[in-house]
Amino acid sequence: MAPSNKLTPVCDTYRFGSFEARVGEGILLYRGRRIKIQDLPFQMLLVLLENAGEVVSKEVLRDRLWGQGTYVEVDESLYVVAAKLREALGDDATGPRFVRTVSGRGYRFIAKVTPVFDSDAEAAEPTPLIPPTNERPDQEPNRHASLISNRGLLVLFVFICAAASLGIFMYKRYARPLVGERNSIVVGGFTNATGNPDFGGALSSVFRVKLQESPYLNLVPDQQLRRLIKDPDPAPLQDQLHACATLDGEVLLKGELNSLAQGYRVSLTAWRCGDGKLLATEKADANSQSTLLSALDLATVQLRRRLGESNRSALEFNVPSMQATTGSLAALKAFSVGEEKRFEGLKPEALTAYKLAVDLDPQFALAYARLATVYTNIGEPSLNRQYYKRAFDLRDRTTDRERLYIITHYYASSTGEIGRAIEDYELWRTLYPRDVVPANNLALEYLSVGQPENAVDLARTAVQLDPHDRFPYATLAQAYLKTGDYGDLRALCDDPAHNNTDILGFHIACFQAAFARDEAVGMQRQMDWANGNPEESRLLDEAAWVAIYRGKLSEARRLLSAAKKDALQNNYVFSAAAVQLDLATSEADLGFSREAKRDAQDGLKLASGNALVQAVGAFALARAGDIAGAQSNMREAAAKAPLDTLLNSAVLASARAAIQLEGHNPEAAIQALEEVRPFDFCELMGLAPGYYRGLAFLEDDKPQLAAKEFQRVVDHRAIAPTSFYVVLSELELGRAFQLAGDRENAKRVFHNLSDIWKDADPDFPPLKQLHDYERKLAVQR
Repeated sequence: MAPSNKLTPVCDTYRFGSFEARVGEGILLYRGRRIKIQDLPFQMLLVLLENAGEVVSKEVLRDRLWGQGTYVEVDESLYVVAAKLREALGDDATGPRFVRTVSGRGYRFIAKVTPVFDSDAEAAEPTPLIPPTNERPDQEPNRHASLISNRGLLVLFVFICAAASLGIFMYKRYARPLVGERNSIVVGGFTNATGNPDFGGALSSVFRVKLQESPYLNLVPDQQLRRLIKDPDPAPLQDQLHACATLDGEVLLKGELNSLAQGYRVSLTAWRCGDGKLLATEKADANSQSTLLSALDLATVQLRRRLGESNRSALEFNVPSMQATTGSLAALKAFSVGEEKRFEGLKPEALTAYKLAVDLDPQFALAYARLATVYTNIGEPSLNRQYYKRAFDLRDRTTDRERLYIITHYYASSTGEIGRAIEDYELWRTLYPRDVVPANNLALEYLSVGQPENAVDLARTAVQLDPHDRFPYATLAQAYLKTGDYGDLRALCDDPAHNNTDILGFHIACFQAAFARDEAVGMQRQMDWANGNPEESRLLDEAAWVAIYRGKLSEARRLLSAAKKDALQNNYVFSAAAVQLDLATSEADLGFSREAKRDAQDGLKLASGNALVQAVGAFALARAGDIAGAQSNMREAAAKAPLDTLLNSAVLASARAAIQLEGHNPEAAIQALEEVRPFDFCELMGLAPGYYRGLAFLEDDKPQLAAKEFQRVVDHRAIAPTSFYVVLSELELGRAFQLAGDRENAKRVFHNLSDIWKDADPDFPPLKQLHDYERKLAVQR
């Protein structure tokens, strides 16, 4: 029989000699008494028991203990783990009773093994803890024997009392949880006391990743501590305890690495933040650098149990560090620098550090995911997609939590499968209910598909989970905006605590809300924040949309030109392309076909390899009448992103409808736009689908249905307050009322537009249309 390489053992309990290995509980018993054994030796024992009598190769043991493709010196690492296993079993490598080394090949379990399942284990008699006496029942005890017996009973009684007292002490010391599930835990620094600078910062990130995989622990986000202490690793204990108390933490966890005569010692400590009392210490030794992360794993899982996590949970959520991160200490050090720079908002510096990490270890899944996230935050989807794809391909080399992080981001940002992303975010929330990331990001997904009503409570939950994290406030601001809750949004925007946040989405929401309330001061405050900021191009783009909304196309062109220039100066190529395509789309819908074609082609050249750019470019070209160019780009975009929900069902479907409108085939346009209806309010389209559907109904001589579509756009203006499709829909709504014979409503709508466009450019095409409609209305009987 070949050795098994299954991920879980094949039975519930194994018995051999006087030992019993209980798989689900992760414990080893000797004659009913628990034997102390570390996690990796126990896992090695299980693999050997599964394949009793057979040689289990070093490669199989490596894959089972550390994961495939890990950086580990197999011989030395297995030697250390096997030595600890033999120590727990009281075995001897020179004359083994249980574990025999097969030179050059692996290890074999040589004793008889009995697999036991739950039903058998429950029926089995427990091994007596106190052996029976050898006294014969027919023997007549004499007086001296009775005296000896009584003294023996007294001694036994005293022994039992002492053992009970010791048991109570040990229970209080080890069994009682140090924290509850709701107690906040702050993860402090990891001190490098070896004097070797190569270890500096290398273990901090691993320690946090190993703790984050626990669904039991309620960890305070690292960025909160870093706001109080920039670099926790060298910070004095008292400073960290003070920061912990400031953050309302119950317990501070710290790590320290020390040199031994041969090897290293990892020490993990838990401190009560209120009074600085040492609550627990867990240690593990490593013979060399190659086994250092294994030692950290052992100490961390022991600490998690001391904190109160169940054995089952600690074993189930326990991926070896070499698999969860990397076995390269140099890559870990670069990754830790990247984390530090990301927390500080230094995005270019973070990118450099993460790139170094993946250069040092091309299998470093989590570093690829962080690279993709930073590129997402700076608005570069082309790069984020390729890095999320790389992380997704390596997702098995992570913890369960980080695997969910990679999978959800991959579906949301790489393939664009938003439905799958939402499902996995819900799973993430179920497994890690105190994690702020899935709640916040799930709200963002609902915002992206145009369901802001589903995002509000999620965003509020994210804020409650971490009131110090600036990202959920930005998400909540966008949710308030898109549901038209300007009162709550204004309170956020006016709160001094958020005025200087570096999250662009927050400032865009505040800008758009100020525009919706016609508050020039509020708009200018957001423009002042953006002045000189690398994100300034996005606020300039928003200001340009406002200019178009008000009929000032010449001003909009100037703002968009400045936005494009700023984006290129900051190397935000995708943002520059988006700005150019915004101009092309608006020009096409305003009737400037020649200029729209030119600007669309310029935008496509800037980011020709990006599927979304090609899809939006195709949409602009279709509206401008360049059907061949539109169809060519549509085919390429669909081929590059065949699974992207919004790209295919919103942008490309709208482009197909635009082509049908240009061909004066309104029924086909309406049919194409039915695919878009679930995403009418998605962020990508800025309320365009309803406007085009209304145009198609007008051309199909169905003014009542057209009015319904235009009114729906106007009623949902909060989705995109600055979108010029709002005012274009109002214009065509008045026309639909007019065609349907509803003069009063038509007059009301036209009057409102006259007020909006009172300072518009004289040659603004919609203004000319408005005057034409008003003249026709005046002579209409």
